[in-house]
Amino acid sequence: MSIVQNKFPQSEPIMRIGIILPIDKRKKVTISFSDSSQYKIDSKSSINLTSSKLKISVDDGDVKIVKTNPEFDRHGITVHNVPAGRGFHWEKTIDVTLPGNVKISNHDGYLLLTNCVSLEQYIACVAVSEMSSACPSALLESQTITARSWILAAAEKKHLDLNLDACNDDCCQRYLGLDQMTDASQSASNDTKGIVLTYDNQICDARYSKSCGGISESAENIWAMSHTPYLSSIFDGPETDLNINWDTWFNDNPNAFCGPHFIDEKHLHTYLGNVDKEGHYFRWSVHYSQKEFCTFFSEKLKEDITKVIKIDALNRGKSGRIINLYLDYQISDGTLKTLNITNEYDIRRLLHPSFLYSSCFKINMDKSQIEFRGGGWGHGVGLCQIGALGMALNDYKTDKILLHYFKHSKLKRLY
Repeated sequence: MSIVQNKFPQSEPIMRIGIILPIDKRKKVTISFSDSSQYKIDSKSSINLTSSKLKISVDDGDVKIVKTNPEFDRHGITVHNVPAGRGFHWEKTIDVTLPGNVKISNHDGYLLLTNCVSLEQYIACVAVSEMSSACPSALLESQTITARSWILAAAEKKHLDLNLDACNDDCCQRYLGLDQMTDASQSASNDTKGIVLTYDNQICDARYSKSCGGISESAENIWAMSHTPYLSSIFDGPETDLNINWDTWFNDNPNAFCGPHFIDEKHLHTYLGNVDKEGHYFRWSVHYSQKEFCTFFSEKLKEDITKVIKIDALNRGKSGRIINLYLDYQISDGTLKTLNITNEYDIRRLLHPSFLYSSCFKINMDKSQIEFRGGGWGHGVGLCQIGALGMALNDYKTDKILLHYFKHSKLKRLY
């Protein structure tokens, strides 16, 4: 049984999670097993489990690898060189060990590898793919309930054309399989089994990002969606006043749950997922010379750009994230041009050689230098993971954390 959009399931569904996608343009994949005796292969090709490692090609047709023992244990199917962080600054390939079953098929000449896995097995892995199992139980439970709510709400269906509920990556929610799962994350799944966030008798389309930077963003400022009360901007701290001058609180280092008053960034590496980079998540800065900026910006726009004249924010959300920005520049023949960027994702994609940490930044530039002084990592909507960590480390319970970030919502156990 797979999920139906925003219906309350009466029993635990089976998820279809894309691990290798056609956009990865893979023709071959290598798979290994911790215990090959627990699996059988259904294939018309001459593939068998005589060795612990298999090489499967797009020419092998449909291949199903089925676990004969349905118990959830640490044995899994390891898929080698899986893309992680597609299109982001942390992009890399990793090995991922998967619970459940695997299906490999040919999709327009490229491999599509799908993990068919029960929801609770999937969720137990997601919680520690995003944040480490060293996190307090209240954080792991909050992340687990948020992730479960998001995939059951199924509002976006980004990979519907591939018959998937989600992919393994940050465009949906990060899923690294069994590799980082621990007793703590499995307990978080077991202790919250079937619990979701609801609003107006529907499962919440619960979003989350690494750090809101002090104020979360309203969803309609990031995506093409209507105003959603439980995804509205909040101040991420004990106070609730949103009538704050953005320039002032940015410089004053507000008393935010995701800030240094609640969690020292030098300790963050203990709590982050293994894909994340160490760095400054609450406040950061990037610097470019004019030449450096023009070099990568020319590659992004496919133009020979010689000078950036002006960068200006036309509109900001309450979190300070820029949602409309224009940039005046000159190309090699002397022509002056203006680019209007109208969404948070493209701002982050275009103004950094790989991907900018967030669109919440101040712009300082002169004839030779361009500086962005920013706050937060990610889109900033919904659960702020580092803020939730700060709350958990300061003895806030799971329900208090969730209802802080998702105002007007309720907790409900579905099964």
